[in-house]
Amino acid sequence: MNLKIITAAATEPISLTEAKLHLKVENIADDNLITMLIKASRQSAENFTHRALASQVLELVLDEFPENDIVLPRPPVESVTSVKYKDHEGTETTVSSADYIAFTDADPAVVVPAYSKYWPSFTPYPKGAVRVRYTAGYKTTGSDPNLIIPEAIKQGLLLAIGNYYENREDLLAKGHIPKSLPLGVEYLLYQYRVWDWS
Repeated sequence: MNLKIITAAATEPISLTEAKLHLKVENIADDNLITMLIKASRQSAENFTHRALASQVLELVLDEFPENDIVLPRPPVESVTSVKYKDHEGTETTVSSADYIAFTDADPAVVVPAYSKYWPSFTPYPKGAVRVRYTAGYKTTGSDPNLIIPEAIKQGLLLAIGNYYENREDLLAKGHIPKSLPLGVEYLLYQYRVWDWS
């Protein structure tokens, strides 16, 4: 199983204005740094929670269809765009959307064959025969409360941004994405962690 980012998040869950207010920064000298810290904090938190914390298009790649459910990593899932598969000759076929049901309200979301339907039976391409493309991630506005980012996650991100801003030498020395989160951040994010989506 492999998960690819097709379209990266265009909007972060924490705005530059929100981050600067939290940091009590009024000048623009550190805007680029703070913008980088927002993204790095979100990416690190995504790795910890196994969730998509900002809207993005993902593609799950499998070697073959499972017996029943296809579990979609990085909830919450907004919609499923397509389910495709390649046969042993590399010919790609799109599964009709009438032949499967996407339970996006599940956490994590799953895609299952529709009633009286089955996943296609075929001799699969050697690797990466099945591809499920979908949109996942929280938003900061909208009508669906399940897709609005929880305040606890936002607060955790603000704490992470603050920590990395104050301890920037350690962050920049090790790369853009921190390898660990401060304890207070983990406490806030822990309740949202997805433990098993395999």
